Amino acid sequence: MAEPQPANRLASGLLIAGAALGLGAAMWSALGVQEAVGRYGDAIAVVDGAPIPRSVFDSAVEGLASAKRNPLTAAEKRQALERIVDEELLLRRALELGLAETDPSSRKALVNAMLQFSIADTAKLEPTDAELRAFYADRPRLIAPQPLLNVKAAALPNTETARIEKLKAALDGGQPFDAAVKAAGGEPVLLPGGPVIPSKIAEYAGATVRDVALSLDKGKTAGPVEIGRRVIFVYVADRYDAPPPPLEDVREVVVEEWRKRKTEEAFEAYVANLRAKARIGYADDAPKAEEGK
Repeated sequence: MAEPQPANRLASGLLIAGAALGLGAAMWSALGVQEAVGRYGDAIAVVDGAPIPRSVFDSAVEGLASAKRNPLTAAEKRQALERIVDEELLLRRALELGLAETDPSSRKALVNAMLQFSIADTAKLEPTDAELRAFYADRPRLIAPQPLLNVKAAALPNTETARIEKLKAALDGGQPFDAAVKAAGGEPVLLPGGPVIPSKIAEYAGATVRDVALSLDKGKTAGPVEIGRRVIFVYVADRYDAPPPPLEDVREVVVEEWRKRKTEEAFEAYVANLRAKARIGYADDAPKAEEGK
């Protein structure tokens, strides 16, 4: 087989390298977000009435030039432009064929593109110092060290309904955990003695007991919690919560979390706006919305 000619190799490379930029601009036009394309100013080409922004072409050429030792020739730049035009034509044909509705992978790609478009500006935001401090203050456990827990637990077969109810009633009535477990015939769960980190609790009794213990304050009890064929009662005898680190020590992590929450809010607002403008109907047998939602 003959070796591919340089021009053909370059054409293939241009098509691949320019795909993301060309496809992104084309999708905006095809999806009806024409004002977004209009912001680019003068077009370097027009395909079936849809302008291809000059910045898309410039970005594609810049990317190709960075991967080539010698400057791009006029012919190579023209090839780059033709590949972008090809992408526009391919995308328009895909939409004519209804791939956005009938092909799951195409639909997913379009939805993901719109998701990124809806949060693009928000993802670049930088919080003020006051905003960041308020955000961190409202979430004291966002980056707090793990607490140390002194936990006790007891188990009963899930078929022993009377004993389960007896133990729950005793604990709800304020009876000490050990005495209530003994009176109901519960079986103590093996746990490490003394304050330990949550992961140590999981090693002994599993992730569910650890998660339940983490949700409890000192002196509180939870249960019955069904795990397999048993129910578990969990009691936190003691809890030591370390204070969160100073904002200055974890600023980058907090900024990233702040930005994540902001992008989530931006996406929800964007979709809510789309819903407000749309006419949406559901079949009679579609799942019903919960009351108040």
